[in-house]
Amino acid sequence: MKTYINQITITLVAVLVLFTGCESFLSETPKDFLSPENLPNTEEECNMLLLGTMTYWRSNDYERAADFLVECSTDAIVNGTAGNVMREAIEYMTWESNNEFIGKAWAQFYKCINASNIMIQKVPLASGVPEEKKEIYVAAARYMRAMSYFYLVRLFNDVIYMDEPVADFTSANNLEKTAAVEIYKKIVEDLEYAETYLPVKWDTGTERPTRAAAKSLLAWVYITMAGDQVKDSSMWAKAAAKAKEVIDNKTAYGIELETNFADLWLVANRFNKESIFAINFVDGLGDNQATVEYRPLNVGTETGWAMLPSSFYFMDKFDDNDKRKKGTFLTEIVSEIDNKTYTVEDFGHPVPHSAKWFDAGRADFSQRNRRTDAYIPIIRYAYVLLIYAEAENEANGPANAYGAVNLLRERAGMPPLSGLSKDQFREAIQKEWTYETTHERLYRFNLVRWGTYVSTMKDFFQVHYPDKVGNVTDSKLYFPYPLDDMLINPNL
Repeated sequence: MKTYINQITITLVAVLVLFTGCESFLSETPKDFLSPENLPNTEEECNMLLLGTMTYWRSNDYERAADFLVECSTDAIVNGTAGNVMREAIEYMTWESNNEFIGKAWAQFYKCINASNIMIQKVPLASGVPEEKKEIYVAAARYMRAMSYFYLVRLFNDVIYMDEPVADFTSANNLEKTAAVEIYKKIVEDLEYAETYLPVKWDTGTERPTRAAAKSLLAWVYITMAGDQVKDSSMWAKAAAKAKEVIDNKTAYGIELETNFADLWLVANRFNKESIFAINFVDGLGDNQATVEYRPLNVGTETGWAMLPSSFYFMDKFDDNDKRKKGTFLTEIVSEIDNKTYTVEDFGHPVPHSAKWFDAGRADFSQRNRRTDAYIPIIRYAYVLLIYAEAENEANGPANAYGAVNLLRERAGMPPLSGLSKDQFREAIQKEWTYETTHERLYRFNLVRWGTYVSTMKDFFQVHYPDKVGNVTDSKLYFPYPLDDMLINPNL
């Protein structure tokens, strides 16, 4: 399938790349970028700006940083590259502000925010664009801004909030931090605008945010605000209601669960109907690094980089009868190229690896530097069902929450939940989140909002790193600000 992002050109990238190649979003001198004062004038140019804004989420800097910060800092993934100081610091929870992944994640999100702010400022001035189209593109920009801030506050807590483009970075060196709770309010405002003006479907393509994506992300924001960071219990009901809007309108939105869980991760199926919002890549370039970073070593032509193996400790949390276990963990490879079967004992790290990022979408995986065209799901319909079930239970008890989660359990070949107390359902739904979404760059966020991150990691360290249990403290709930930016801005 030809993706809409293939229309991105070198000119487009030049239009948006204001912070190219710098880990600090404050320290880079702005690059020249094709007379932004004159753009956009047409809908095509508005679309170019939007697709350019989204490129920051397709960056390798985002991908690898997200994998290490959000996955390797949990018990679901371990660092597979011994001797790499920055990666081991994440694994052993000894990270400091100069860690490269902290700087890269911070920079990519702020790059997207600044590009979004440019759109929000410039699109209303587009002379050749109808007003209703302007509203759509502004809504898309506000969605991308909201999503970027949603990740920033969950990673760093209080951060700098910017709603104006930054052209002169010397003026951005003394910005004050904004409390996370206030940023969440801004995120909600952006998403309320987005859900009002984004289309149900775009005329072409599948990459751009839709009304369902805005409502789904808003429900996710609400459930996060109800959690341990903000502790606003009034958000449970709002989360349930917003998720229910998506569920009730899934036919109109063209959303449904994929029949087979394992098929979600096939490259050929990356435009599946369960995907509400995802990061896709240009066809044929093989730009998704996850499909090589999670692959095991020592498996012939199937060999990857093995940066992010999992463990039997984590895999054993899954029931053997749960189809999601096989769809999540890779313990055997049957190679059509080598005509050989590799078991977990053959892997360079003899532990389970991620099955979600294994499919290459072609017979010879060794082509194209072993990266593939797999998509990165940001929001799946399964998340909406989990959000609804969890929030409904917290707001009203489990009576009306079973239906949503049992759809996922049915797909997984597991018996339905029933007859649980509110507390029992809470425990069950937290497990369902884990079974359903492991290795999808959100597990850490769940542990933090549930208030179980520290206890979960202490249990893990007791088994794997007993001499390092002291590293697991409340101070590790959020990451420090990047050193480069702290040196520039004394308010960080």
